[in-house]
Amino acid sequence: MNLINYILINYNKILFETLQHMKLIALSLPFSILIGVPIGIFISKNSKIANITLQIAGILMTIPSLALFGIMVVILAPIKAGIGTTPAVIALIIYSLMPIIRNTLIGIKSINIKIIESAKGMGMTSSQILLKIKLPLSIPIIMSGIRNAVVMGVGIATLGYFVSSGGLGYFIFAGLSRSRYEMVITGVILISFLGIMTNYLLIKLENLITSKGLKIK
Repeated sequence: MNLINYILINYNKILFETLQHMKLIALSLPFSILIGVPIGIFISKNSKIANITLQIAGILMTIPSLALFGIMVVILAPIKAGIGTTPAVIALIIYSLMPIIRNTLIGIKSINIKIIESAKGMGMTSSQILLKIKLPLSIPIIMSGIRNAVVMGVGIATLGYFVSSGGLGYFIFAGLSRSRYEMVITGVILISFLGIMTNYLLIKLENLITSKGLKIK
């Protein structure tokens, strides 16, 4: 009953923080894709560079989330951007890079070499092979990496509470500090729902942009 009363009384706050949480994801995702996919394409041409890049991305991903938010605060403080949306968005971009880069690399490297050779034999340029063969054939694997990055980002964005970026972390951490468990449960339910719905919508998008012959039946 306390949970229902809390939701009814605070629905404006719940709506505001949910939209703020979605805003953090919406701002970070395009940058993650625009940075991660080209890097994945570039490193697919050289195994040594690919290994070094994946190791660097892996190291960045292993930095504890809260520590990375703190690092962003320190780095951005001199330009007066240490608190608010900016450090949270940059931290989310950094965490999203690894799955997107890795899956783009795997997607391109998994294409049968005979298909590439056939395309070259038909006189296609490197750009045409990339745009008309490599990327379309890699979409399912690349989208899988993007979905992993987004769902992971939904959870990590809760830490934005500590840098005053807003979001659903407010209900969890403020609820814990005040022993208001209806707040904590509200936050947990909303974050879980947001993660599931985001994953579902991205699967729908993946089906929409994937060729019929490449879909798993």
